[in-house]
Amino acid sequence: MRLGCLGCLTVLIGAALIAMSALVGVRMLQEPELPVAAPTAADGVRAQQKIFEVVRRGAGRGGTSSEPVVLSERELNAFLSRHLAEAAEMPFAEVGLRLPGNGIAQFRGRLPLRQLLTEPPLAALAGLVPAGWLERPLWLRLTVRARLEPGAAQTHRRYLRLEVAEFGVGRQRLPAALLRLLLNPSTLRVLRWPVPDGIEAVTIERDRVVIRTAS
Repeated sequence: MRLGCLGCLTVLIGAALIAMSALVGVRMLQEPELPVAAPTAADGVRAQQKIFEVVRRGAGRGGTSSEPVVLSERELNAFLSRHLAEAAEMPFAEVGLRLPGNGIAQFRGRLPLRQLLTEPPLAALAGLVPAGWLERPLWLRLTVRARLEPGAAQTHRRYLRLEVAEFGVGRQRLPAALLRLLLNPSTLRVLRWPVPDGIEAVTIERDRVVIRTAS
């Protein structure tokens, strides 16, 4: 009787694990709940103009203005949609960014499964997965906090570091540490952006990023 009960318990546990794995798989294929308003061409033009202004000020050619440069959420979405894939060296599509405030930014982007199976130990799985699956797009989503690092003593170069607070694939939340196993080092560089000289602060507020420069 005990062996029979133990066998039933084992079957139930196995069935529960299979069901949980299936649920996780389904959630990873779903679009994350992160709606983003589509930017316009005008948003893209304004974003480029404002970023150029930040660079000018950093180079000391921006006059004496101490007014901050403010990039709206839509303007940043326009800029990322055009330039993120190139900067990250990955084929991101349907890129989206939300700025809920309190120093937090939420990102989503879509890319093929094969792009998440390039680094060991997960690279070994690429040969076991059907070719059609490797091209299936998945949603990658991140929640980050921005921090402006102090300049290095030797180069005085400053960086804006994006510290990952949450990470997930689709609607399935995963440990943040797993991100470094899924993305190659060149892609992870987008979490640390060099900033021009003269940038004193970068603040993420609700629906906008405020960049303050030295006057």
